[in-house]
Amino acid sequence: MSTNKVWNLIYVLGNTDRVMSDADNPQARASALDGAATIDKNGWRVWVEHHRTSERIFESEREKLHRVAVTE
Repeated sequence: MSTNKVWNLIYVLGNTDRVMSDADNPQARASALDGAATIDKNGWRVWVEHHRTSERIFESEREKLHRVAVTE
């Protein structure tokens, strides 16, 4: 049986470096993206990735900036 619940919603709380996974993971694409949009509005780092491959389909601007800063 195939399922479309393969996306993990992951975020960082406020100014901490504590990485959190949503309790509903893995979830459907639309649900994960909606949750990411809500978290992004709060100004937190957030991304949505495939639960097996870790391919990211969404990253907030704050997360993109953080990844660049860490790799420099």
